Parts: sequence; structure tokens; C-alpha cells
Amino acid sequence: MSLLPAGRSRLVVIGLLLAGLALLAVAAWLAGRSASSPLVAPTAAAEEAQGSGGAGEQRGEEPSPQPSPTGRESVLPCTPAPLLPCEEEPSPTGRGSVYLPAALSGYDGGFAALGCEQSPLGDDAGTVTGELAVWQPLVLRFAGPAASAADNGPNPFLDYRLTVRFAAPSGRAYDVPGAFDGDDRGGGVGDQWAARFAADEPGRWRWCASFRAGPGVAVDLDPTTGAPLAFDGAAGTFDVAPLEAQGSRAADFFTLGRLEYVDGHYLRFRDGPYWIKTGTNSPENLLAYVGFEDAADTPAGFRHAYAAHVADWRPGDPTLPGATDEGKGIIGALNYLAEAGVNSVYFLPMNLGGDGHDTWPFLSPDDVTHYDLGKLAAWRVVFEHAQRRGIALHVVLSETEPANRGWLDDADADGAAVGAILSTPRRLFYRELVARFGDLPAIKWNLGEESVYSGDEAVALAGYLAALDWADHPIALHNPADWFGPYEDTLGRPEFSATSIQYQPDEAGALVERWRAASAGAGRPWVIDMDENRPAQEGLTPDNAGPLRKTILYDTLFSGAGGIEWYLGYHPLPVGGDLNVEDFRTRAEMWAYATHARHFLEENTPFWLMTPADALLSGEAEDYGGGEVLALPGEVYAVYLPSAARPATLAAPDGDYTLRWYDPRTGEFAGPPLALSAAGGALLLGLPPGNTAGDWVALVTAAAYVTPLPAAYP
Repeated sequence: MSLLPAGRSRLVVIGLLLAGLALLAVAAWLAGRSASSPLVAPTAAAEEAQGSGGAGEQRGEEPSPQPSPTGRESVLPCTPAPLLPCEEEPSPTGRGSVYLPAALSGYDGGFAALGCEQSPLGDDAGTVTGELAVWQPLVLRFAGPAASAADNGPNPFLDYRLTVRFAAPSGRAYDVPGAFDGDDRGGGVGDQWAARFAADEPGRWRWCASFRAGPGVAVDLDPTTGAPLAFDGAAGTFDVAPLEAQGSRAADFFTLGRLEYVDGHYLRFRDGPYWIKTGTNSPENLLAYVGFEDAADTPAGFRHAYAAHVADWRPGDPTLPGATDEGKGIIGALNYLAEAGVNSVYFLPMNLGGDGHDTWPFLSPDDVTHYDLGKLAAWRVVFEHAQRRGIALHVVLSETEPANRGWLDDADADGAAVGAILSTPRRLFYRELVARFGDLPAIKWNLGEESVYSGDEAVALAGYLAALDWADHPIALHNPADWFGPYEDTLGRPEFSATSIQYQPDEAGALVERWRAASAGAGRPWVIDMDENRPAQEGLTPDNAGPLRKTILYDTLFSGAGGIEWYLGYHPLPVGGDLNVEDFRTRAEMWAYATHARHFLEENTPFWLMTPADALLSGEAEDYGGGEVLALPGEVYAVYLPSAARPATLAAPDGDYTLRWYDPRTGEFAGPPLALSAAGGALLLGLPPGNTAGDWVALVTAAAYVTPLPAAYP
């Protein structure tokens, strides 16, 4: 620890006296409660945190005072160093408020004003582990109060709050929720507390920890709530290296940065390309797996083994110690999906009271404020593997069934009425998910399957989640069939950035265009995701991929959708469906078709600049509703013809063009490029090189047009 000047020493003494008074207040709160998890005094915590560091670890260092990058004075008090409160701002629509996280508030970091350099715990109170390169997961750990995951009075999940501010070299700051981590290996007893983070720029980062105790403090957004204790105010630094691109990481989301909303109709990786989703919407109980602790059959539930995918596990892949098959079933299933081109999976982390009743993160179904650290650690292994294989996580936070939504509507600790949307259990559920998985780059939060939340309720839930989610992952709502009230009530809201539409096959393209236009008109263009195809009983089967390619797949993507997921219906094994599919190869035909469609757009078009323009096409066969056009007029056109039996005409500026025919069944171009000229504003496309009764894609580019490569994406 660096030596402090005399003046600063006096400040330290004063700070310690104040901390002592705060600890007395905590002790008074703890009186009469269980003594099974005693609090650790600051000095004891500091001593416990010390030890030898290994490879990949950096001990905390005391930051030197620095002026604010913008010259603005920090809004934070110095002592005892609370973190930035979420700012409550008027909503643009006048309905309620939106809570903005530090990442969105425009706050410049103001790190020097925190007073963390005054902390006697600054050098060794925290240990940073991980690769310490841009976008790679890292963990900042502290030794603090010893506890058991089952404790009450205090409850280690609810009655303590760890938040860490990470300040980038540029001055940008992120306030990251931390959590009780038991023995840091999935065991529920220990003194480890952890914050998970991913740095988004190279250089020296600084951190400062806020650690507070009090009844229900974990779910309180006010950073001054609770009493500081243990390692509160600890600070340090660590160095982050640039990430070297490696061929072995080509599909690894951790090389691309966070998947972010960028004020348009497509998500984009911060350091990579725009993204189109072609995922699976089933099984919604993906995590009801035999390899996870406490996963058990119930009268309504089903345990997955994914036995057909054990052979897809590869040497070097992770395993789940203690699992029946070492986790090879679910890891192998992710491997297969990634290799088949599926890049998103939809699932519920809690389906109690819903369809499955077989997935939960708690110690038991009836105890919703104590979490199963072993199960969460196993989920983390699976989620991280999915991200490294190029699969995004579509996390659905509730089901439409009243019993599921009501499972977390218990009375608040402060006596709020039963049924309160922002109940203590629900707020804690959101916080735990963000704390343990929010550092992963590609996550879409979905507030509810077939949501029946009112507009005000949805805004309140999304606002609270956004206040916790320092990484600002996209937030969406799923609509009930044929009812779009959730979207009408949230248009223009800053909390929402995507849809999750349930739809009839013949409505897919029209709905994409409707909500693209409506959201853009409201000032916040949404990413239009089509996530559940009806009818519910049928969904995607082994036999209907060809017709759905024509009625849904190209209609959706060529109408400007951000992506699509395939719902698998309800079918007995071996086919399986939404709750019981065991072998994803049963839908291999559609995985191939969807991958072909996505690759066509990614490799040949600036799709993020293009708009639906069906009116430009005429004369085509009217099968399946006629053709679909996605266009950057005058430069590039992607034309889908469900039937190419009649030559179609494309309205285009006069000039020279190149036409290439793409076969959606094979994912390959057919025949040589054709030189065509538009005259009088019309370009005759002619007929494809074969199978004119089938569907085809025409790629039309102006003679001088050069398709941007992914590395050149703006």
C-alpha cells in the first residue's frame, strides 16, 4: 500500500471512524437474527482477501486522483463512496419514467471524486481473474461475509448489495451488479462475492466497490441505501490487452463485442458486423436438463437428456461435473445447432407454474429469494459455450400463465401488496440474472412469453431491468396470438428495442413491415424479430420446411426483419416439440434453408441499409402471395420469387445491372452472371436457369456497385 500524506492520513482516520459508526448500525439490524453467517469487519475482510495471485490474476491497486475527462464535477459523494444512482427521467410518451443505467446516462466516470483512493482496502481487497483482453469475461472477487445460500437474517442474496464501478481509460463508467458466490466453485457455503464484467476497450481500467447491508438492500436502486461494510470503498486497477483476431475464434461472439441496438432495424456487434437471427424457439425448457442440480421430473415437466447429441460433444469442450453424461448432451446439442447454422436459442430460466414446471434457479421452487449456486454455475458453463459457438441467448423472463407470473408476485419485504409487479422476488430475479450473465455479449431479454402486462407494467419492468443491465442488452416483449396491444402500448419507449412476434404464416411479411414503419414513426425503430410461428400444435415439423420456406422464411427476411426463430409445435417423441424435443436433427432441413437465406443477405447485400419495396416488382406469379423485394434503390435489389414460372419486371433507374440467380434450396448461385439494362425505369428479370416452377432469389446489382465486406460495415 502506498504511503499517504499527513493530510490524507487524517482523512483516513476520519473515514474509519465513520465506517465504525456505520458498522454499529448494521450490528443493530442484525441483533436477534441468525448468527450462522456473521459479518466480516473491514479489516478482517481485507486480511482474508490477501493471498498469492496466480496466472491471469491482478491485485487491486490504488488509483491516483485524476480530473474528470469532461471537466464536470462528479455527482457522487465522496464518503462512503456510493455508486451512481439510476437517473429517473420523464418518458418521451409521458407514461411513467425510465431508469437509465450509468452506461446510458452520459456520466463521464468522475472516478477521482469517489474517494476510493482514501480506502485502506485499496490494494488487495479484490482479485481480478480472466483473460484480461477486450470483450473477454473477467471476474472481480472479494472475500467478505461468510454465508450459506440458505441463510436468513441476513439472506446473502437479498440483504447485501455488491456493485462495482468499472471506469474505462476513456472515462466511460459502468456500474455492474455483483452477487454472493459461495466458495466460487458452485458451492453454496463460503465468503466469496463476485462481479462479472467484460471490458470494451484496451488499457488501464479502474474499479471501485460499493458493498452494503440492510433488509432488502439488493433490490433497492438507491446507492445510499444500507450500511457500508467489509470491503466497501475498495479500489484498484487492471490492464486490458487488445484482442488479437484468431482463426479458431471465427464464430466466437467474444471476438465481436456486445450485440447492441444501434438505432435501427438490425442489431450489430460493437466490433463486428450487423446481425440477422435464424434461431430455434424450442424447447422453451432448454434448461430442464438431467445434468443440472435439482432438475427433476414433475407431473407437468420433462427432463431433457439430449442423448442424440452426446456424440456431438468434442474433446476440449466443457463438461458439467456430477452430471449423468458430464453435460455432453446439452453441450453437444449446442455444437450441432451451431454447425447447422442456428445462431439463437429461446428459453425460460424459470417456468414454475407454466407449461414445463421443470426449470428454476432457486434452491427450491417455493423459496424464491435463495439461489442454487451450483445450478447457476452449470448454467454459466452452458451459456458461455453457446456464445463461443456463435449462439445468442434469448432469455424469456416469464410465461403467459397466471401461475408463472404470480410465482414472483409475493409480498415485498416492506409489506407491499401481493401482486405487485415490481415485487422483491422479481427484482431479485432480474438482478441475479444480470449479475451472473450480463457480461455475455449476445443476450436478448424478453419480459414475457405471450405477454399480458399492461403498457405501464411493461415499462416498469423494462425500466428496472435496464437500470441493472450495465451492458444495455436489447429488451423485447412477446405478444399473444393476434393481439398487438403490448407493442401499441410501448411504441417509442426507450426501454424497448426489439419485438418478439407470434404470427400466422400468411401474415409474417406484412407484420414485419407494419411494425418497422410504426416503430420508426414513433422515433425508436425496433428490430423486428419473428419468434413464434403458428399454428401452435404444428409449428415447424420434419415435413413442412419446404412450404414454410416460401410462406415465412423469405417473406420475413426480405421484408426487413431482424431475424426469426422456429417454434417446433407439440409432437410426441421421437419428433418432439416445444417441451420435449431431444434431437434437433429432426428439423435439419429448415436449419439449412434458414442458414442459406441468412448467408445470402450477409454475403451479398448491405441489408442493414435496405428497405422492403415489394411495389417495385410486377408481373410475377402470384403463388404464396407473390414476390418479395428488399432494396437499396438504384444500387442493389434482393428479389424472392415463391414461383419463378413467369418473368417478373423490376422498377429500377435506367442503366446497366448484373443479375445472378440464387437457389434457396441449395444455398448456391446457379448459372453465370447476366448483364441486363433497365430502360424506361423497367428491368426485365426473365426466368431462372432451371426449375421455373420452384422458388428462386434474384440478386440485382448496379454495374458500378461493390458489395461491402463485413470488415467494412459502417
